[in-house]
Amino acid sequence: MNRITKKVLSAVIVLAMVLSTITVTFAEEAKTIKVTMSIERFTIGQGFLVEPMTVEVNEGASVKDVFEKVAKEKNITFHTSSYGYYLNTISYADTGIVKIPQSIQDMAGIDVDYGEYGKFHYDAPTDTSMNVLFEDEQKLGSGSFTDLAGWMYALNNKCSDSAMDAQPVKDGDVVRVQFSVYAGGADLGFYSYYDNIESAKLADKDKLMKQVAGVDAEGELKEARAEAVSVLEKYDATQEEVDKALLNLGYVEETTEPETTTAVSETTTRQETTTPETTTIAPLKKVTIKKLTNVKKYKVKIKINKVTGAKGYQYRYATNKKFKKSKVKTTTKTTFTTKKLSKNVRCYVKVRAYRVIGEKRIFGKWSNVKSLKVKK
Repeated sequence: MNRITKKVLSAVIVLAMVLSTITVTFAEEAKTIKVTMSIERFTIGQGFLVEPMTVEVNEGASVKDVFEKVAKEKNITFHTSSYGYYLNTISYADTGIVKIPQSIQDMAGIDVDYGEYGKFHYDAPTDTSMNVLFEDEQKLGSGSFTDLAGWMYALNNKCSDSAMDAQPVKDGDVVRVQFSVYAGGADLGFYSYYDNIESAKLADKDKLMKQVAGVDAEGELKEARAEAVSVLEKYDATQEEVDKALLNLGYVEETTEPETTTAVSETTTRQETTTPETTTIAPLKKVTIKKLTNVKKYKVKIKINKVTGAKGYQYRYATNKKFKKSKVKTTTKTTFTTKKLSKNVRCYVKVRAYRVIGEKRIFGKWSNVKSLKVKK
């Protein structure tokens, strides 16, 4: 091999190494987001096909990406339309036991004029309606039970007319893939395309969907979670029922505490009129991280000092200073042990206290960051 050939070969190797480094760097810096997704058959009384779950995808992902990840994890076989990424059918999604809500059965008939193709009349389905696709892999989708049935999806409680691959998602979004049995989504509360059909008035279940997705089905809140799932599966659940189930799962609205918190006291009724008193509540003090300790199985135990007036604490930890892909735990305890980490990584920790006022969880400021090298 001559000198020129060696130089060219060396340059190629160096270039390949540089490109490899750039590719790895981009992969490491790819941001991820979390989206909640469910697949529902409430309109035929069959509940969830997939209960609410949290899905992690790359930033810039679409509903298609989220759905395909769920389908892969749950071993779901599905088919899309030939004219765009619209969900057509899902195999083995119909149990064969149909319980269509009475309010859907009571919907008016629909007359549609398709011009040269003729006029057609459609009646609302009943419990005796048959799924013409049932014998074929128990499919559920376009044309099941009625010609006006099919799969649709809502993004943050709003119907989207975009194909799944054309609808981007962002962190915190809730996507509900729902089977409409009649009137092209009017039974789901979506816009009605038929003059004599009024869209169903249904509760907003997004917050409860998201809360259920974040609660362990076998954890300490399993009974409250099971009850919440029952409320979600109830087609015509009231907003009051949904909100009650949400509170039973420990939900409180989160906000950051201002410099001072003002609470207005109740007016005392006396013979003479008095002016209501206003009490100023001092902001919560910053948490002090007392100690970080290595424990077995590559975990870190965090111990903090108790903060006066705090209802509980939120622990955040990560293996980088910027807290990318950090883990968060909210608890009333002043000690917390992380999940298993890797040996010799450095664990970074910060903690903040919170109090609860009404239905809101109000946080104080984050503590100073402390870190510890994982050894055990």
